[in-house]
Amino acid sequence: MKKPTSTRRARQPAALPHPSEKVGSSYCNARVAIGLPVAAVVATALSIMLLGASVSSSLPITIMLIALAAVASQAVVQLGPRSWYTVATPVVVLAGLLGGPLVGVAAGAATQLIHSRGAWRRVGTEGGIATLQGLAAGIVGLVLLEGYVLSGSLAALTAIAAMLAAVTVNATCRFLIVFEPSPSRLRVLWLHRLRVDLLEAILVAPLLSVLLIADGASAALVAATTASILATLLIAHRSRESTAAALATEQATARRDQLTGAPNRRAFEEAMDAEHSRISRGGLPAGLFLIDLDRFKSVNDRFGHRVGDEVLIEVVRRLSDGLRPADLVARWGGEEITVLAPGVRGRRQLEQFAERIRILVREFPIATSTTALPVTVSVGGTLLEDGVSASAALHRADGALYEAKRTRDASVVSLPPPLTLQAVRA
Repeated sequence: MKKPTSTRRARQPAALPHPSEKVGSSYCNARVAIGLPVAAVVATALSIMLLGASVSSSLPITIMLIALAAVASQAVVQLGPRSWYTVATPVVVLAGLLGGPLVGVAAGAATQLIHSRGAWRRVGTEGGIATLQGLAAGIVGLVLLEGYVLSGSLAALTAIAAMLAAVTVNATCRFLIVFEPSPSRLRVLWLHRLRVDLLEAILVAPLLSVLLIADGASAALVAATTASILATLLIAHRSRESTAAALATEQATARRDQLTGAPNRRAFEEAMDAEHSRISRGGLPAGLFLIDLDRFKSVNDRFGHRVGDEVLIEVVRRLSDGLRPADLVARWGGEEITVLAPGVRGRRQLEQFAERIRILVREFPIATSTTALPVTVSVGGTLLEDGVSASAALHRADGALYEAKRTRDASVVSLPPPLTLQAVRA
């Protein structure tokens, strides 16, 4: 015998996707996904030929900067329903400024190390962009800082120039990404992203300036400060994910009946309103049924509320298993159950469906922990259709249920005039 629980379970809240997954469909151009990493490799080779392969930072600091860049891609801040921000670019730029072009390149490539979920096109595209940004920032640092005594104004100028170089790289690459799949939306998408990048540059440049100045006193302090900022963002991101998941679970629980596991009255009313809106847009009518367990009070009085609960659970299970997958079975309250059946047209189908509900329950006695009980139900049904509000349809189904309960173990359907009330008795 099946476990007496409803088979219609609440959906588990889905984990929040990484922001790169949301835009993954944009990276459908394999040439861009391959071309950007190749361009990064060629540009790095030219940089080594022209500027040399020196590294400005010590080995421990270099390793820490690269590791911070890898972690930075996971520090996600959600700005809106479809708007995300990561601090990967500022950290890559900082690595290039402190360590030189090669460290910037390594930091850019490291941003894709933790993305095990990503498609190769996304990894190639984002990795190519980040690598070129790190290279550009490193070159800016070499040109502006080499041979000069670092001052506040020079640090600010260098930070601004490095961020603008990163913005230029990103804007150029985004143009290539958006152009082929969405040429009609190129201007809107590209300008929107450019505004975001420029705002990021304005906000981040002062912090980079301070870190550049601090690097002259203690490079380790700069790395530790960057790590603490990333840790704070990561904690905030994880906390938000946990809160969002808990909220989704709470919302799902608020729409489930705790005893049977079926949708509760609130969930059913929401589904009924949504179905009525679909019907009003030209969809087929739906059957709306109210079901009441006959003589349920006597079950509780004779055998106790535990047995009564077992009966309710089994009735909901039988209806959930026996009706169509598209039909919604919910507990309305007490011993009343509701069913919403999309695509039910006319009196005949309505009557057949109501009889199906009644037979599913009475066909076999319900086995409880103490005894097997024959259980019957009274069913009132009507059509949920355009031109009649959902509340009016529910009131009509309730009237039909009242008629069915006069004799019990009956199904009654009620339709608007000129159709009349009709009872079917077993």
